Amino acid sequence: YNIDNYNYFKLRDIAYILSGTKSQFDVTWDGSKNTINLISGKAYTVTGGEMAAPAGNDTKTANLCTSTVLLDGKEIKLTAYTIEGYNYFKLHDLCGTFGFSVEWDAKNNTVVIEPMLTYLPGNRSDSYSYRNDINIADTQMNFIKNWVRVSSVQQFAYLNEGLAYAYAINNVLTIVTPSKTLSIAMKYPKLGDVISDDDGNFYIVWGKEGAINTEQTIFISKYSPKGEHIKTAGFVGASPMGADGNTKIPFDGGNCVSVIKNGTLMVHYARTMYNGHQSNNVIAVNIKDMSPYKFEPFIWDENQADIPYVSHSFNQSVIYSEKANDFIFANHGDAYGRGFIIDKLRKEMYVDYENRAYKSKYPTLNIFHFYLEPNANYDMCIVNKTFAQLGGLAETSKGVVLAGASAKSISEKAKTEKQNLFIQIFDPLASNLSSSVFVGGKTRSGATSFDIYDNNNSPLTKVLDYGVIWLTNYTDKDVIAPQVVVGDDRIIILWTENSQPATESFYMVLSADGDVITPATSLGSLKLNSYEMPIYHNGHVCWAYAYDGKIRVASIQP
Repeated sequence: YNIDNYNYFKLRDIAYILSGTKSQFDVTWDGSKNTINLISGKAYTVTGGEMAAPAGNDTKTANLCTSTVLLDGKEIKLTAYTIEGYNYFKLHDLCGTFGFSVEWDAKNNTVVIEPMLTYLPGNRSDSYSYRNDINIADTQMNFIKNWVRVSSVQQFAYLNEGLAYAYAINNVLTIVTPSKTLSIAMKYPKLGDVISDDDGNFYIVWGKEGAINTEQTIFISKYSPKGEHIKTAGFVGASPMGADGNTKIPFDGGNCVSVIKNGTLMVHYARTMYNGHQSNNVIAVNIKDMSPYKFEPFIWDENQADIPYVSHSFNQSVIYSEKANDFIFANHGDAYGRGFIIDKLRKEMYVDYENRAYKSKYPTLNIFHFYLEPNANYDMCIVNKTFAQLGGLAETSKGVVLAGASAKSISEKAKTEKQNLFIQIFDPLASNLSSSVFVGGKTRSGATSFDIYDNNNSPLTKVLDYGVIWLTNYTDKDVIAPQVVVGDDRIIILWTENSQPATESFYMVLSADGDVITPATSLGSLKLNSYEMPIYHNGHVCWAYAYDGKIRVASIQP
């Protein structure tokens, strides 16, 4: 009920909703003393009639409740009214008492009670964990798209403090860490990524659209822990495709991700080239002096960097693998190649004189194929549909983990199947594919076309995907935008499902070799930052999400 512009709810209904959460409490009534007893931390004892809608929609008479309220035996003051024999309490009073969050979801005309978030007082101001009136796009993806986008909220680990995040509004980039907030003028209009090093310096990847193919369009800027500009490095975003393969529009048709290791900042991003095609690209700097990193060249051209190239690339991931002692890249490709494409940065090319060919010790590997029908005939409505989503890469003691969602079949069935959650755990030093390269899982088989220009109904090619560990088996809903992070040698996966009546998010915990420790568990009303990987800090998985003009910091202890 609304009383004096405040929302009042039946006490037992709130206790019923919160039972089983960290904010749970039980309710008992002592009629001889006219006392309501609240016992914190105890599961609610159901009496019957909870969550029953009040009879009728007419105005009711509310009388100020005269009962004493005890919390764990001590009297507390809470405003309450008695309506038709039931006690109704101000919702925000209960939030403050039991430490749960309540917010108004204007998009869905709904009051959201969330015990996984901390209580925020009504007179709150912007803080690390909550920002209001933020005019940016929501971060959770609630449906499947052919390609991803750069998130409106960038998130990263900062020193030993935990999660930091950044967002841009009105040409100002705001960086928020647990201990400070910085405001930095946007040097370039397109924001790609924000990351920090072990000294607390910040690195911003941003760019602009180019007009000619010799123009620098993507930049990495270094800032001190106080937000002072140190140096910016600019790039044309070159690739093996020549000058027309330089970057015209950075961060287009995909993501931008980065990682720092051994003094090198590696950036993996999507872009549109001057030739009109889309692909991934890689740039890097030495963070000490911001000089361009020198990539391993092709044998036949010392001036051309041998970097991963996939076109189109609809999502990107990069990690540093301790086992490989190298950077490992993943691309979500629809054509060249078509699948989840894995690259080790150092290819170690050599000349195979016997076969008169250039080869690599660590070649590009397609570890998970997507179905393509025959007679695609360069129809992008056909080619762009891959029936899969890239979650990302992480590493355990057993190997590198690729998380994703996909149709289970490599056949015409893929067109109608729901996309299910899976992982593969593989050896990052593999030079070819076989079941021995993977940890656990089963072989996925099928047949697909590899010719996007085919108009002759050419025969399909049989393919095998090894070590596939399916984690869901849905036939009525899709897994959307999976994410992966490793903590304490456990694999934690987050994702969204397009369930009815509302989209819902979940997490799952796996052992280092892919065994389920915690099955799919609901995240309640928590939203995700779908295209940014969460971080693991002090036993918690942490992320920041934007929804309905607000930014919230969320965490779980899996």
